[in-house]
Amino acid sequence: MSEFSELLSQYIHNKNIKTYPLAHYCGLDRSNMYKIIKGQRKPTSIEMVSNMCRFMQLSPNETKEMQEAYMITLIGPENYYRRKNTKLFFEEFRLPSLSFPATIYKTEVIPKTDDTFLLNTQTEINNALLRILSLEFSREKGHIRMLIQPDYSFLVDLLVSEGIGKSNILIDHIICLDNNTDFSQGKNDYNLNCLKRILPLYGSIHNYETFYYYDNIASKNDSFTLFPYIIITSEYACLLTSDIRKGYITSTSESLEMLCGIFDDYLTKSSRLLKRIDSLFDQLDYVQNLVHANMPAYSFQMTPCLTFFMDAHFVDKYVIQELPNRTAFIERFVDYVNNMIQFRNASSMCSIFSLEGLIRFMETGEIGEYPSNAYNRPLMEDRINLARQLLQACRTNNYRMLKNNIGSLDNELFLFISQTRGYLMLNSPVTHSLIYLDIEEPGLLFTFFDFCENMDDRLFFTKEEMIAQLKAIIEKYQELL
Repeated sequence: MSEFSELLSQYIHNKNIKTYPLAHYCGLDRSNMYKIIKGQRKPTSIEMVSNMCRFMQLSPNETKEMQEAYMITLIGPENYYRRKNTKLFFEEFRLPSLSFPATIYKTEVIPKTDDTFLLNTQTEINNALLRILSLEFSREKGHIRMLIQPDYSFLVDLLVSEGIGKSNILIDHIICLDNNTDFSQGKNDYNLNCLKRILPLYGSIHNYETFYYYDNIASKNDSFTLFPYIIITSEYACLLTSDIRKGYITSTSESLEMLCGIFDDYLTKSSRLLKRIDSLFDQLDYVQNLVHANMPAYSFQMTPCLTFFMDAHFVDKYVIQELPNRTAFIERFVDYVNNMIQFRNASSMCSIFSLEGLIRFMETGEIGEYPSNAYNRPLMEDRINLARQLLQACRTNNYRMLKNNIGSLDNELFLFISQTRGYLMLNSPVTHSLIYLDIEEPGLLFTFFDFCENMDDRLFFTKEEMIAQLKAIIEKYQELL
């Protein structure tokens, strides 16, 4: 029996449901209903499942459970949970601006000893890390080496808080990605969770880089490894147990030299997880090179991509006069737009956006894929003109509009993905600049591409509904002129 048929049988038995009236209500004959109950065939649609739930008078939670069981049976548990986890990744993404409370420890120092300073509780570990990392951030040129998983929330929050806007610190961070990617039991996607936890570090710290290697996380955490985690600064090395409840700090020059050498050796055996692309010119070159490949691709962002509709007159009108190398940038940008249009017309790229994302643009004039301090907000008449061009593109190109946002418009995460290349883009609230992160790990590439390629049609307006919604929005804001 399938997961769906087992759950259906349970409800039929517990609620004393008669098979014939249930089958009749769902438009089936009795034999086909019996086959569904026994798991010999599947319901033909989610609507049929909803009809079954209505007839059995299931609660909203019971109905949701039935629909989830149907989807698991339809596409398989591994596909279902991987895509569910990816959707949650976008929905839960935030870039916090933290003000860390425990600053009283900054004036304290770790006792200088000839050997070690023992840490016997997690509180002692937290306090010690706060002191030695605060000291490193205060240096003219600091360097932190970390071999530790990003699910240690205290450490991530501390680094985000201490590192906001600072460019005097270099952080090299090695993490382990799970090579056991079986989601058949509904477990969380550990690697996606790691990515979610480190993105705030990219948004806050100028010189933060992550490197990865593979292992089975469950067996790694259960193994008898004495001190698997290490954090090294210019003056201290902190070694920690896997549960981060015990550890010790050493400050001898011989120990630091040996541990730095071991770390740097690990670094050469690791791979870069994400590559940062910071400057405007580099970002244009990067995206243009990325989209040259003639293969299926997806643009996933809640505010619609309006780049295709920005001509030279529009760019010259709204790019700020103070922008460095303004004339060269405008020329480069217009060339970039022309290349992007050619790519869109020659490829099977699908652009995904949301209704609320379009409304946000119409209300504010904010164009999410460009730095907010690099342009002036378009006038309403130009916003309407861009919306009209978007409407025409929706008629002739591959656009899809979500009924509801997947993620927060105030913390939007932009994604461009193909089967072999992709990037995440975020708007740093610290530097007020865009950060493009080239995705280099193949598992994440597959996860994001699979998610975009298999999104539930019920999340979207139909093409006719999308065009009707766009027309209504244009008419609404036209009346405001």
